[in-house]
Amino acid sequence: MTRSAYYIVVRVARTTRCCAFGVLVTSTLVVASGACPEARQAAGTTAEQRREAIVRMWRDGKPAPAPLVGTEPAWTLTLPRAPSAAGAMDDRRIYIPLRQDLLVALNRETGLLDWIRTIDTTSPVVVGNASLFVVSRSTIRALDAATGEDLWSVPVDTAITAPLAWDSGWLIAIVEPGEVLALRAADGTIVWRRRVGAASPHPAVPGGKNALYFSLADGRVVALGLEHGEPLWEQKLPGTLGEPAVARDRVFVGSTDNFFYAFDDDSGKLEWKWRNGGDVIGAAADGDVVYFASLDNIIRAVNRGNGNQRWKKPTGTRPVLPPRAFGGVVVLPGLMPAVTVFIGETGAIMGTHAAAGNLVGAPLVDPALKPFRVALVTITREGVVEALRPAGVMFREAALVSIPALPGRALARERIQ
Repeated sequence: MTRSAYYIVVRVARTTRCCAFGVLVTSTLVVASGACPEARQAAGTTAEQRREAIVRMWRDGKPAPAPLVGTEPAWTLTLPRAPSAAGAMDDRRIYIPLRQDLLVALNRETGLLDWIRTIDTTSPVVVGNASLFVVSRSTIRALDAATGEDLWSVPVDTAITAPLAWDSGWLIAIVEPGEVLALRAADGTIVWRRRVGAASPHPAVPGGKNALYFSLADGRVVALGLEHGEPLWEQKLPGTLGEPAVARDRVFVGSTDNFFYAFDDDSGKLEWKWRNGGDVIGAAADGDVVYFASLDNIIRAVNRGNGNQRWKKPTGTRPVLPPRAFGGVVVLPGLMPAVTVFIGETGAIMGTHAAAGNLVGAPLVDPALKPFRVALVTITREGVVEALRPAGVMFREAALVSIPALPGRALARERIQ
């Protein structure tokens, strides 16, 4: 039998077999080489063809999903007052607005208080580029994320209807009766204002070719240029619209008419739509797959480009907020359990987390999982904050065990003659 050349492949948390080149990779980290019985099929291939086949195997192989759950608690804290709005998280701190005009910053890894400010806000806070942005009594304020000290403030002459959106140095606000403000996040300068004719409870969503996308209260989906605020396109839909989502060349919006719509991000042309058994809560994209949940307690995965369904699964919970997708997993906020994590490839449930009450805002998730670091934080309406570490990236070694007896055969004592 003719043997193929030896090739060595290292993979993590997968089992792969290449019968043409004699590779068998199993378990967490295994290196193997040799020849398969079918190696005779590869005898006539050139070195370049064998190299391309191995490259193709690596390219087409899909990494294991991020092990966000199961988790272990890092710390749990009951706040002195209930939250007034959803919090935010960066790589160092968790920021939570509280009732009775308080804003606290907690150390992400320990839960200890880093700083506290007297600020009245009932709108979710936003963090970006080492700054914290807060809406307080029709004023947009920027704070230093490390200290809580004021950086700048800009009064707004009307009510702000949606959470702020931060993107690449821009801060976007939606105000009554239907106007969009674009501020320079560094100093609060208003760069442009654009009247869109209706307000929205949902924040602007950046994406596409320097564009912003809005789902308005009058049922319109509107696209504006990020740098100048000029209208790019709009579409009118039936029902009440949810928060938009963007993935490459598509803009997605769900509605209470039970349809999920996909538009071309450049022209606004309707590309496809999906009918569901309930109101669409929201969507998230990871690569070429879009995930959306509806109030018939179903979550679906479809192709971004044409809407072909890959899978649909019962949520096991009542969805309350749009899902979030990254690293091969889909995180869905719900009532009970509060967090359900699905494997993006198959729809299988990776795990759940039952928070200590109903969530105020979406769970705070860090998609870049790191060993021994907090990656998932839940905040309940009762003021309980839970910080969790993914056990799957702990890489703990087994405890050392003493050897009861040395291996081998005992030898008799030798006598010197």
